Amino acid sequence: MNLPGLTQFLVELKFDNSKTWFDAHRKRYESLRAEFIGFMEGVIVGVSSFDPSVAEVRAKDTLFRINRDVRFAHDKSPYKTSFSAAISPGGRHATWPLYYVQVGADESFVAGGVYFPQPLELSHIRAFIERHPEKANTLLTDSSLQGQFGGLGQEGKLQRFPRGFGEASELLKFKSFTVSADFDAPDVEDLTAFAVAKCEAMGPLHAWLREALSYRSQ
Repeated sequence: MNLPGLTQFLVELKFDNSKTWFDAHRKRYESLRAEFIGFMEGVIVGVSSFDPSVAEVRAKDTLFRINRDVRFAHDKSPYKTSFSAAISPGGRHATWPLYYVQVGADESFVAGGVYFPQPLELSHIRAFIERHPEKANTLLTDSSLQGQFGGLGQEGKLQRFPRGFGEASELLKFKSFTVSADFDAPDVEDLTAFAVAKCEAMGPLHAWLREALSYRSQ
């Protein structure tokens, strides 16, 4: 993948985020998009070596659209200034744990987990935490997650334990269950290898989330 070319395109788009500019550079965009799909094919092959559940995922189905939904947005810029994709057996919008890759003009990162699950899914996760606090506490101190990502993301974390739950584990305060690793795109020699390695390091989180999301309190 022409990573320098992609980042240059996205930086230029950031400074002239208009349909006129985009239409003038559409062939360039289409070429870069095709390369990004090829990159994601490589990531899927790598990830499926340790997570067979994604082996049948099609790369073109993992990509998010570059067009922004501006219906309720204050910022009416028509295009995102990033290429992004999510790998999951349930699709890129699934509530099941997923692997996410973004290359952007401002921010590039590999992330994974479940981002702000819906109330039903969150209730299953919290019930599982309360029933198995030792597993939750082990996850919070997992050496792979700590070493590769600095631990779980803190976005949306509550100050107090949620109503109706005890204090079995600090993880009960979390409303989102993700990890993320930033990277500087021009400095990455092999982005496929980097992304696959980060996805593999998410293993403890994904295994825990799959068990938690499948949990039904008795």
